[in-house]
Amino acid sequence: MSEQQRPYKRDLYRFPWSSNDNPIGWLEVTDKCNIYCRGCYRINGLAGHKTLAQIKEEIDLLQEWRNCDNISIAGGEPLIHPNILDIISYIRERGMKPHILTNGVALERNPDLLKDLKRAGAVGLTFHVDSEQNRPHWKNKTEIELNELRLKYARMVAEVGGLFVNFGMTVYPTNYDQIPEVVRWANKHIDIVHGLVFITFRGAVNDGSFNYFVNGQRIQPEVSYMADSDEEFHVTSKDVYAKIQSAHPHYDAAAYLGGTASHTRMTWLVAAQVGRKGKMYGSIGPKTMEMVQTVYHWWNGRYMVYKRSHKLTKLAIFLSLFDKNMRKATAAFFKDILRNPLRLFRRTYIQTIGIVQGPDMLEDGSSDMCESCPDMTVWEGKLVYSCRMDEWRKYGNYVIAQRTEDEPQVAPIADIEAQKN
Repeated sequence: MSEQQRPYKRDLYRFPWSSNDNPIGWLEVTDKCNIYCRGCYRINGLAGHKTLAQIKEEIDLLQEWRNCDNISIAGGEPLIHPNILDIISYIRERGMKPHILTNGVALERNPDLLKDLKRAGAVGLTFHVDSEQNRPHWKNKTEIELNELRLKYARMVAEVGGLFVNFGMTVYPTNYDQIPEVVRWANKHIDIVHGLVFITFRGAVNDGSFNYFVNGQRIQPEVSYMADSDEEFHVTSKDVYAKIQSAHPHYDAAAYLGGTASHTRMTWLVAAQVGRKGKMYGSIGPKTMEMVQTVYHWWNGRYMVYKRSHKLTKLAIFLSLFDKNMRKATAAFFKDILRNPLRLFRRTYIQTIGIVQGPDMLEDGSSDMCESCPDMTVWEGKLVYSCRMDEWRKYGNYVIAQRTEDEPQVAPIADIEAQKN
């Protein structure tokens, strides 16, 4: 398709984030979960809940070495941690925004927990909902059918008020064609849905093409993201972008992060749509995204990624003076007002769409990671990629892949776990 080569990096704003100046700190409070999600990077229950003291140490490290604006509380399922409210309170005490990534099951069982989370200082939640989850009462449902569940969660959060709500969805070949319907649903409910995140399914291949090593010793990897083939790994961030834009012309990306190995790859692709309930006007452009990041960093000393409110002031029309995307959105806004002047008094919103393309294994076995990775987490006092932390948990380092034909004399498989004991 013609859009396949779009968007072009030259037309986008490259987020200026770095390892030590990044808006996100990724905090994993537990590896226990109450459901199973295919594509999860974490082995369920390998270590259990972290202690509150350990969690506080990790929060302090993230703040000092990441300069975080936000702490994304993840797992496992963070809402089943017995000290979740204390964790949120501590993050707020440290002057950062607690953001919870959850499957939502715990809130269905205890709806009042949402109020407690807000009182403790949470600024928002991202619900992971997709058709490959082993979710009670929702197995074998399509993404379109799951919009009913998404709406239930969005309304729960809206009823409490003062919290943002996003929805994450892992993209597989099986649900790729349903992406536009999820976007359409979100646009319809822009007043209570702040954003979407699409994560392309990724993993490592275990088909005999590669040998795997840790610290020079060959191993047989036992991590959740191993797969027998790479046939499900082909959907890219550009594919998701093209799929959305083909159905929703008002949508366009504004900013990106690249890869660590491939110059063409976009690991994070971020858009911010503009609209009201019942009508979408357009998307902001890279100039506005750059201005927001620059001004926020100048004023607060750190970059920004999440905020409680997604209401857009009418003064935003002045952004069209230097942002061509906003000029298009503003023109669509005034056309809407001319049709019905009373719409001038309708609330206008920003709704984000993030696309994340996880690590890719290249032909030579090397890993193409996210540059300036926003989801670095803490492992034994150092920052590591959260999507590959199980390699540290099981083997004490990153796993290295090498094609079998490049390694004719292979050392015997080492029992790393036995050596550790």
